[in-house]
Amino acid sequence: QKLGLMDLVRKTYIKGNLKVGFELSADGAVIHTEGSAAPSDETLTFGVVELKPESIKKWIKISDEAMDLKGTEFLDYIYDEITYRIAKKAQEQLIAKITACTASATASTAGVGVVAGTPSVGLVAQAIGKLSDEAANPVVMMNKATWGAFKAAQYAGSFDVDPFEGLPVVFNNSMTAYSAATTGVTYAIVGDLGQGALANFPAGGDIEFKYDDLSLAEADLVKFIGRKYVALEAVAPGRFTLIAKPGA
Repeated sequence: QKLGLMDLVRKTYIKGNLKVGFELSADGAVIHTEGSAAPSDETLTFGVVELKPESIKKWIKISDEAMDLKGTEFLDYIYDEITYRIAKKAQEQLIAKITACTASATASTAGVGVVAGTPSVGLVAQAIGKLSDEAANPVVMMNKATWGAFKAAQYAGSFDVDPFEGLPVVFNNSMTAYSAATTGVTYAIVGDLGQGALANFPAGGDIEFKYDDLSLAEADLVKFIGRKYVALEAVAPGRFTLIAKPGA
């Protein structure tokens, strides 16, 4: 509920490592006239993305006294907070993997486009222009401070247009803000998370919780542990465009 980005990512629940094939490049279809020579064979280059699950953990220790005094509402807060932190880490991992994409068929991630520019009206439109036809429902991902820089550019020029071209903006403050980015660093991403990214949960979709009131009993402490086993990757080329800070 608090992290809109992960809601947009396609999800699977397949045991073990998962390999996803994708079309890196291919010839298009042709019109063939009846009776004419057969068209040339298609030149097709495949790539493979392997999703390897990682364990994302978060735990917290509280005192017996705090548990006794705060009651069930406090415990609900503890579980909600652990869940939020695990989901937030998963979101940050996915952003990092999209940012690190290459265009090699043998690489572990699929290719992306790149544009360099300062926050301005028209920059997101340039990023959209580098997406493939299959990126049907793109969104804009950025730090909230970067969003402010785009809006400031809009207001400074008195432009009566949306700098985000009507696309939904999904915030992630783990991304470098434009003001803090150095040359070449990605500070925003435009892309289709449903078509271009995949989250595989080999142990199911629920976060696993453990409650330990024994190992630290001598210190009057109780430990709550949350864990999520998930693999996250970009799984197809042309679905994302990175917006990077230009040089001087």
